[in-house]
This record gives sequence, structure tokens and C-alpha cells, in this order.
Amino acid sequence: MFELSRASGWYLKRLKELPGRVRGLWAALAWRKDRWSTLIRAHLKRRRLNSVTFIGITGSAGKTAAKDLSAAVLAVLGPCQRNKLTTNEHVGVAETVLHTTPAHRFSVVEVSAHVPGYIDRSLRLVQPRIGVLTLVARDHIKSYKSVEAIAAEKGKLIEALPPDGVAVMNIDDPLVRAIGERCGRRVIWFGEGEGATLRLRSVRSRYPEPLTLSVDYAGRTYEVVTALHGTHLAIAVLAALGVGLAAGVPLEAAIAALPQAPFAPGRMQIMHADGGVVFLRDDWKAPQWQFDAPFAFMREAQAARKVFVIGTISSSSLSSSKLYPKIARQALEIGELVVFVGPHALRALKARRDPDDGAVQAFPEIREAAKYLRGELRAGDLVMVKGSHHADHLTRLILDRARPVQCWDDRCRRGALCETCPKLYAAPQEAAVVAAPAPHAPPAPLAAREGAVPVVVGIGNPGDRTHRTPHNIGQRVLERMVARAGGGWETQPEGLVAKVELSGVPVMLFKPASGVNRSGVPVRAFLERVGGDADHCVLVHDDMDLDIGEVRTKRDGGDAGHKGVRSIVFNLGTGALHRVRIGVRRAGDARKARDIVLRAFEPEDDVALEPAVERALALIEASILANAPHPAGRRDDRLVEVEDEAAASS
Repeated sequence: MFELSRASGWYLKRLKELPGRVRGLWAALAWRKDRWSTLIRAHLKRRRLNSVTFIGITGSAGKTAAKDLSAAVLAVLGPCQRNKLTTNEHVGVAETVLHTTPAHRFSVVEVSAHVPGYIDRSLRLVQPRIGVLTLVARDHIKSYKSVEAIAAEKGKLIEALPPDGVAVMNIDDPLVRAIGERCGRRVIWFGEGEGATLRLRSVRSRYPEPLTLSVDYAGRTYEVVTALHGTHLAIAVLAALGVGLAAGVPLEAAIAALPQAPFAPGRMQIMHADGGVVFLRDDWKAPQWQFDAPFAFMREAQAARKVFVIGTISSSSLSSSKLYPKIARQALEIGELVVFVGPHALRALKARRDPDDGAVQAFPEIREAAKYLRGELRAGDLVMVKGSHHADHLTRLILDRARPVQCWDDRCRRGALCETCPKLYAAPQEAAVVAAPAPHAPPAPLAAREGAVPVVVGIGNPGDRTHRTPHNIGQRVLERMVARAGGGWETQPEGLVAKVELSGVPVMLFKPASGVNRSGVPVRAFLERVGGDADHCVLVHDDMDLDIGEVRTKRDGGDAGHKGVRSIVFNLGTGALHRVRIGVRRAGDARKARDIVLRAFEPEDDVALEPAVERALALIEASILANAPHPAGRRDDRLVEVEDEAAASS
């Protein structure tokens, strides 16, 4: 093995000296080498730790809190090791084992099960004698397809216990209860259900008061006061008390240890900021099913004003265009202001009650959200920050209030906490080197320009082969407009341009030279060059949510999953666009969008598309004449007709 290691090191050293992509290969090989080295060393180390009692913890929620609280409880009896933060993947588990020594009496290890089969390797390494299963929910549902499959995977932790091992389990979760009833091990049940060893009688958490439980055990009732917030964390508290009982910690001593427990950041963490603003930081992950608990906390909290800041939402069966407005409406039932941040933020604007409704705000870029919040938040505000750490890094919005943050990278995927990152407060001149903005970061929104000529944009893929595909229906509409006006197309740097008149109003028609999914760059460049702006731009495009032949208009909102629209919204920095959407999906066609949009229409489809093109022309004219400058007082019967048609279809 030593000779193999030396040979591998020699090859890796040679690869390091090579340029370009090979250097990336070297980095990947070196990373895998370190990873396997850590795992092998951990397995060898585990053989020498038979005197240490290992505790494994898993579940769809609450496992990190349960891990930290359990470690505090077990420390009553002796030294206890635990995972750092949320390092629950294989290497994190291995590092926890490596940091465990024979001097430790316990080692508490949180284990992940984010994909089928993943938990197996961690369990072979940990070999727990006490196992905790908090609950089973829809987290990672896309990987498992069903909650029953998730339960089976997490139940492997209980199956891995030795015959004399102890399972600590949630009696209120039917899936967890079923696992415990057939496991054949001693079970310490916790929860509200009859038969629970630790039976929860009541729980309260009304900010600013901390989470407090009333628990029955062995014929007595105990009051359990914690330093936590949120009634949903009662599961983690009960699990930790159960671990203490399994290890022989007297319940009174376990309860006394809870308030001293170190707690992982980003999980219902209260942070006080300058200016009397209080943040509730719950930004580690944000599956849709996990919003009920923090919303319930905010509903009961006492505060002068309640504000929500929401980032990327995961693990939902809803489309983004439906999910974000739904969450926005739920938040508005509780708070006065809801701010969405990230690539899907603009979708939430559909929840606005009217165009002037300022209660829902959306910012694709976190820097712009921070700027807005610096001027908007005031003393007495309680602000819940809910997002996905790896996607959003919303903590920067909080840290920026104490000291100006310099790193606003919207594409950062670092796993480290922002407060520990050296880029966070890098000086501006250093930021140009170590924290340069992404090359395609969206520019600021276009400023409105007086007298701007209206522009109609029809997106599509260039070339004759794509002319009759659904993705090019917008360009087909523009070609009909040019044919009727007797004009022609001119080649310009950003694409093809035609100049026509609609009821005496000059209009420019624009077909971007790029493919559909990259439409935003040429659209912005063209608008800037001709002095246009988003307010005087009409976008015509295909829509997979409408049946073929349907035509609808839209103003504001997100991209509904259309990558071409997403590119335009991203580059213009605003979703405030007049849009004419043309349905291209046959009724009952269940194929995915990618299997439809690039295939040519069938001849029979033209029967539905021909009137759709005509209707789109009318709606474009209505939008142009209603929003673009035109001779004062000019409102003939045709304008009234098409404006009424546009209003009826919105």
C-alpha cells in the first residue's frame, strides 16, 4: 500500500505540472484521494474505539438540533464528541470518528440519507448502539419518489443497532412508529401519543419567550425550559432527553443541561442587529413542507412589525410559478412585508393584490435586496429569513447591517458559513481578485426613456430548420406583421430588425440572433442601442401551460419555467414586461417541454395556430397603443376593441 501511495503521489505531482483541463483533473483526483484516505483512516480508527458509545441520529428534520442537544446532555456523564455543524455526509461522519478518542465516553453522529443507499456506508463506519429517528417527511422526495421509501432508508439506522441497542423514536409519526414496533430493540418513545416514555403534555414558544415544554415521565411532570425558539423543535428536545435516558443520564440533570447546549447556526436562530431589528435566521434549508412551523412561530410572536425574507424553496411538487406566489400569500396572512430573493423571486409578484402593492417585493440579486432592506427595516421589526444556504447565502443580508458586506456573489455554492468566509468583508480592491462578480451577472434595470420607440420582441431559434417549431411561434407572429406592413428585415449586430407602423405609431420588431435560452443578452443590447426600455417592450413567446391556440397577455411576474423569458428578465433586471403568450401544447400531451418545443408542428396544428396568430397580432397592437406614445386624443373604434380584448384575456 505504501508503494501504491508513493506511485499515486508521483503521478499526481506530474499532473499538477500540466496546464488547463488536466490541472482540473489533478484537483479532482487529489480530492478523491483525500476523501478515500479519510474514510479508510476512520474505519481503522473505529476499531480502536470499542469503549466509546456511538449514537446515530437521522430524520427529515430536527436531526442537527437533536445532535447538539444530545451532546450537551451526554456531557453530564463524561466527554462527548459530535459532528461539527451539519457535516453529516460520509466524509463529515468519518472526520467525526477521527476526532473521537478513547478518552471520549460518547460520540454523537448525525447521518445523512439524501439519496437511496447513501446511509449504508455511514452506518458501517459508525456502528451505533443508540439510534434516533426524529420524523419522516418529504425532504429529498425527488430522489425517493415516496415518503415510504424515505422511511425505509432512514429506518436502516434502527436496523443497524445491536440486539441490546436502544432506539429513541417519535411515537407521533406513523412511519417512524411502524419501524419501532417491528425493530426488536428496546425503544424509548417520545411525543404526545399514548404509550410515549417521554410524553409531551404542552409546548409553547411565543417570542420573545423561549421554547418551554411540559413532559411526563415515570409518573412525574417536568417543566423543560430551553434556549430555543419554535415549537417544532420540541422533537429535538425530546429526542435528546431520550438519548440521555438511554445512556443513563438522570432526567433532572438532562433538563438542566439543555440551556447550555451549543446550537448550529441557521436553525431558528435569533440574531439582534443594529437599529433594533431582530432577525430569525432559519436559512439552512427551505423545503416547502418545512414552512408551516416557522410561519406558526411568526404568527404567535410579539413584534411591532413582522417581515419575511425568503430565498430558494425546494422539495415541492408545485411548479415555481405556482409555488412562490402561494408561499407569498401565506406569509402575507401573518406579516406586513414579504421580500423574495434569488432567481425565482419575480414569480412571487403574482401574489400582489394590485400593481401598486408594495407588500410583496422581489429581487433576483441579493445585493439589491440588501440595499432595499437597509432602507426599509426599522426598530421593532422581527424578520424571518428563510432560504437554502447552499443556493442563497441569505445570512449576508443580516451581517451587512453591522458591517458592509463586500461579497455579493449570487452563484456562490460554498458550503462554509458566510460569517467564516474570508471573502465576506474583503476590501474592494481585493474583491476584484478574490470575489469578482460572475461574468453574466444581470445588469441594473433599464431606466425609462422619454419618447422611446416601442419594440416587439419575438424569441426563437435562428435557422430555417427551427422555423415551424413551438419555440419560434413568437417570431412567426412578427413575420406576419412584417408581411402585412410590406416591410422587410435588416441585419443588425443583435439580430434581425423590421420597422412597421401600428395605427400610425412607429414600432420596431426584433428577432434576437441568439438561441431562445440566451435571448436576454441581445435583447438588452438592442434596447440600449435604440434607446428602448422594458416599459415600451412587448415580448411574444410560446407557453407550455396553455393549450395550443390559446393566447393570453401578462404583465409582471416570473418566467413560468421558460428559459428564454428567464434570460430576458435576468438581463433586464425586471419582470415588468408586457407579454403575449401563445399556447403550443396539445390538450392531454403529457410530454416534457423539451420533447415538444423543438419538434416541428404537425400540419393539423395550423388549424389552431392560424387564429392564434391573428389574436396575438390584435393583443400586441392593443398593448402598443395603450402604453406607447401616440397622437393625443386618438382612440378609434379599433383601439377600443383590441384594448377590451387584451383586458379580457389577462
